[in-house]
Amino acid sequence: MKTKYRKKPTNKEMRQMMEGIQYELMTTQSQLGTLTQIFSDFLDYTHKKAKFLEYLKEKQERAEPGSVKNPEVKQKALEKS
Repeated sequence: MKTKYRKKPTNKEMRQMMEGIQYELMTTQSQLGTLTQIFSDFLDYTHKKAKFLEYLKEKQERAEPGSVKNPEVKQKALEKS
């Protein structure tokens, strides 16, 4: 005989899925914060933090819309009259 399956999850199943996703998000945020702190400490240890920040600023300026490296031009939205 063929078994019938529900098409939609129950409220309890939805709550369990949301709690699982929330737990995974908190774990990911914690790991990202730890990784960021470790990277910052490494830059401090090697005394290259200022040079790295300068590199990031230069890279961001080159990637601005309309530049040679990034030819995509984004237009601002027009105000409604």
